[in-house]
Amino acid sequence: MRDTGADVQLRKSIRDMVDEKGYLCGLTVCYGNQQDARIHSYGLAQEVLLGEGFQPAPVPITSSTLYDIASLTKLFTLVSVLQLIQAGAIRFTDRIQKLDPRFRYLTDSTVEETLTYLACLKTPERVDSQPNAARARAMVFQTRRVPLCGFKLYSDMNALVLKYVVEAVSGQPFIQYLKTHVFLPAGMSETWACVPESRVNDLMNYNYEHKIDRGRYHVWTEVLPGLPHDPKARLLKDDGDVLSGHAGLFSTAQDLCRFSQALLKGQLIRRDSLLQIGVNRTGFLLPDGGYRQFLGLLAFTRSPLQRKSEVPAWMGLRAFGISGYTGNHFALDPEQGVFDIVLGNRCHNRVSLIAPDEDIGAYGLFADGSGTVRWPDGRQVRSSFGFIHQKDRMLHNPVYRCLMARGWIEAADF
Repeated sequence: MRDTGADVQLRKSIRDMVDEKGYLCGLTVCYGNQQDARIHSYGLAQEVLLGEGFQPAPVPITSSTLYDIASLTKLFTLVSVLQLIQAGAIRFTDRIQKLDPRFRYLTDSTVEETLTYLACLKTPERVDSQPNAARARAMVFQTRRVPLCGFKLYSDMNALVLKYVVEAVSGQPFIQYLKTHVFLPAGMSETWACVPESRVNDLMNYNYEHKIDRGRYHVWTEVLPGLPHDPKARLLKDDGDVLSGHAGLFSTAQDLCRFSQALLKGQLIRRDSLLQIGVNRTGFLLPDGGYRQFLGLLAFTRSPLQRKSEVPAWMGLRAFGISGYTGNHFALDPEQGVFDIVLGNRCHNRVSLIAPDEDIGAYGLFADGSGTVRWPDGRQVRSSFGFIHQKDRMLHNPVYRCLMARGWIEAADF
């Protein structure tokens, strides 16, 4: 399939994100409809390794590259729950504790409330602060519902809880359920919770994340290739093929296109269920003039504030989207029948966080968060701090023009 002029511009924008802005050392963008998909990749899956200091170790992105999709894993949890609802094994009105008695404090939370984040869930202590996987799981089962408060409702806990519900109802480990009911029917042969040894060299590197917190400099070195970047998923993984509901899957760009196409074709869930995912259940105008997050079923819906939206501006009212912390993004519009996927590694050898925000100016970054920060060891480390706020202009909008050029989508007013 030949590139259009719009594809050429998208490729340039991807290169600019990597080379000019330096937000990531590698980036892949996918778009498509039910039948066709395009995948554009540029840059490196790894640029350095830590030995006696950081040394160049470039590994290019290929069609076999495996990405830690992070929070995009929540979509697979969502599909699993919707499948069980369609099969009559779960009802939206079922209480979580009824479906899995281990959640003894969730007698007041239904499946629907958990899917929509109207049940705000917390644990007495942080899951990722526990000393081992057993203690972390025990903490998950102490999850409680707390009152809704403020702008932010999105949380890992809802999908984390629902993974155990899927296991309890289906009688299968979560990853085995996915292999049988999602990966196989979608034709996804390169998606894993535990990456085979033969594919370890294909993993994108998410290690060496740099953070500055109130003047303190930190470099994370424990995220070895094959381990989830998310600390809760990494701890709960323990040994073996264990997958959390909120993060932990590794997949290729091609497999994620297959997943999107299977959703659009109705091969995983019914179309009426797909159309319900992007219906806003939570967002509204707050008294202070801001908006509470617009959320549907384990994903974001269209928001009046595009800067706060995970759905590209050109997508419709039934579209939904979600970002992964590692530099990924998934958006799908079931009415227009198209999808838009971004896969990257904004954590690898990048300054991902400067806190508090007002300190940003002290480190010499540009207004868009790009640039470099001088680290205490003398290295100039590139910043990914502003990446999320440039995706619409530099990636999603060019994808729209590509879809238009191929006649896969009609003109949108945005």
